[in-house]
Amino acid sequence: MTPITPEPVETLIRHAWDLYEQDSECDHAAHLRQAVWQLEEAVDYGHDDVEARARRVIQALSVATGEEVGDILSPTPSVAAWLESDQ
Repeated sequence: MTPITPEPVETLIRHAWDLYEQDSECDHAAHLRQAVWQLEEAVDYGHDDVEARARRVIQALSVATGEEVGDILSPTPSVAAWLESDQ
């Protein structure tokens, strides 16, 4: 497992909240909000499942926006590199 640096995780959290705020009333907004909260909690409390929770956020973003994962990650290359390095 690659050590987690704060930058990609914080980038993902900011990106997810930005997309959430663009359409907080979409069908899957509550699921996205919950996933981001869980990721923030994992980071804040040093849980060992940050990567898994980050992947849940990506999945929730994909469902909420209807975009492919690659399209979601394209504006956040540090997040893409971090998640791809652990596959």
